[in-house]
Amino acid sequence: MAKVLCVLYDDPTDGYPTSYARDDLPAIDHYPGGQTAPTPSEVDFTPGHLLGSVSGELGLRRFLEAAGHPLVVTSDKDGDGSVFDRELPDADVVISQPFWPAYLTPERVAAAKNLKLAITAGIGSDHVDLDAAIAHGDGGPPGLERS
Repeated sequence: MAKVLCVLYDDPTDGYPTSYARDDLPAIDHYPGGQTAPTPSEVDFTPGHLLGSVSGELGLRRFLEAAGHPLVVTSDKDGDGSVFDRELPDADVVISQPFWPAYLTPERVAAAKNLKLAITAGIGSDHVDLDAAIAHGDGGPPGLERS
């Protein structure tokens, strides 16, 4: 079992957009070479909702909990006593977003005794102190060096 802690954007205060850029994309059922496109058996999120906000939970809750992994999702990441800081000590995985980062400072890395993985739901890693993360993992795998 691995506890996953997601720090995501708040839900939109003015409601969800009424349309999305992807709404006009054509449906793809096969590729030019004839291979069929993926056909999920179900959609486990509400179309039109933002997966990258607190209520969307990155679409992970059902998947993780079905495998026995608890998921904590919050947007409360700053200040003394934030949900992020309260849940971090026993989290195995932290998922955060660029432009809404939950900074993994050396102090937070030290407090995260079980932390094995820091994921950015997007691009970048500038909100993770890589030197502290490497030291936390006893240097990481053989040959892993910070340059």
